[in-house]
Amino acid sequence: MNDRSWQEHDLSLTRGGPFYLTLIRLHLMRPDLYFVRRRAILFVLITWFPLLLLSALQGLAFGGALRIPFLDDFPVSVRFFLALPLLIVAESVVDSRVALVVRYLTQSGLVQENDYPEYESAVRQISRMCNSRLAEGLIAGIVILSAAFPNKLEFSGAISTWQFTVSPLGAMRTAAGWWYVFVSLPLFQFLFYRWCWRYFIWCWFLWRISRLDLQLIPTHPDLAAGLGCLGVAQTKFWIIIFAISSVFSSHLAEEILFGGASLAEYKVMFLIYILFIFVIFLGPLLVFTPKLFEAKKKGLLDYGALVNRYTRSFHRRWIKRKAHEVLEEEVLVESADIQLLTSLRGSFELVHKMRFAPFDLVATVVPIVASAAIPLAPLALTVFPLEEIIMKFLKIWV
Repeated sequence: MNDRSWQEHDLSLTRGGPFYLTLIRLHLMRPDLYFVRRRAILFVLITWFPLLLLSALQGLAFGGALRIPFLDDFPVSVRFFLALPLLIVAESVVDSRVALVVRYLTQSGLVQENDYPEYESAVRQISRMCNSRLAEGLIAGIVILSAAFPNKLEFSGAISTWQFTVSPLGAMRTAAGWWYVFVSLPLFQFLFYRWCWRYFIWCWFLWRISRLDLQLIPTHPDLAAGLGCLGVAQTKFWIIIFAISSVFSSHLAEEILFGGASLAEYKVMFLIYILFIFVIFLGPLLVFTPKLFEAKKKGLLDYGALVNRYTRSFHRRWIKRKAHEVLEEEVLVESADIQLLTSLRGSFELVHKMRFAPFDLVATVVPIVASAAIPLAPLALTVFPLEEIIMKFLKIWV
């Protein structure tokens, strides 16, 4: 595959589709995904700032008689002021890594030349899926339907919030509430569901690649027969995980602070959530486990046989020789036989340490777990005030 044909079949998870083309026409994006900061700020101004402005104009932004004024409804601010910009920044973060990985698969020789047609077919299929008008149309349809039938607040209709004001005549949605239902929330949902679709495409691509006759090298230093780059690429989805966890954490905090729940009630939910993150973001890499298992098994047999033959030869040459035939010690040390024996031993140890999945604890698992857990840490403040945490820390270290 020459460089020109490679460029024709490059893969991008974020470039393509009606939404992408619309942003380019509006000069909010370039084909190289530039203007990320501009888009992030613009979407915050479209989603969060009008809610603040409309709430302030109606006196619903701060305390008063409201149970939940706008600025106290931190799940809304987290969703639009933090998670939404992260979904936008993720476009360039993920796309750059995916492009490098896809190039590596061919340039490293993992994909053999006789599999190039099948590989190019997979890349073209994934590109068509990314450019699918039907997919984004369905996503937009789901978002529009959810806006047409908005859910009530989680809390009782007997209390007033920045979204609803309650009077003897009943509950009435505020101007900010209407903007939230028809503009802010649909835009966030569209970007989130669009990422869900793109992530599904990436998982499908991994599955297609796992079906190829990959040239796996069991002695590769990444301990994954050369597939370790896939685990590194998967960690780039940390920004999506962080956004999801931030929204999840903010809603739990809301239930604790305003709904009367306690943090201890969510212990099982936390474990289930972390397990869910593991399954969603590490599970797709397990499609390569059968091939890695076979590569390790074959590598142990092949290198084991090679080491056995050479050590026997080495033993006959240097150990079983007659006394007058034994060379001086320094000659033995300088011999290439010793160096080769050491190299064979190192190669066999690499095969023995080879993993059955293309990821490891430090480079892949820890970043993913941290991205899921860090946004949950502020929930501890619902149990222990920040001042108390700081004082206990100072008592330990000061």
